[in-house]
Amino acid sequence: MRRAAHQGDSLELLVSDLIFKLGKANQQIHSLSQRVHQLELLLNQQTPEHLSSTKTYDLLEKH
Repeated sequence: MRRAAHQGDSLELLVSDLIFKLGKANQQIHSLSQRVHQLELLLNQQTPEHLSSTKTYDLLEKH
């Protein structure tokens, strides 16, 4: 019985850890999605003749 209880506790800890990690990953995805949206807005404000690969790189590096 004691071993089964220990295995159950171990499994519960693993599941809790997985849920925590999934929550953190979800937060990071949300943050990155917001950042992509911000960068898209900034890029859309640039005119095609003024937009070069160097300026795009500089824009991405600043943020």
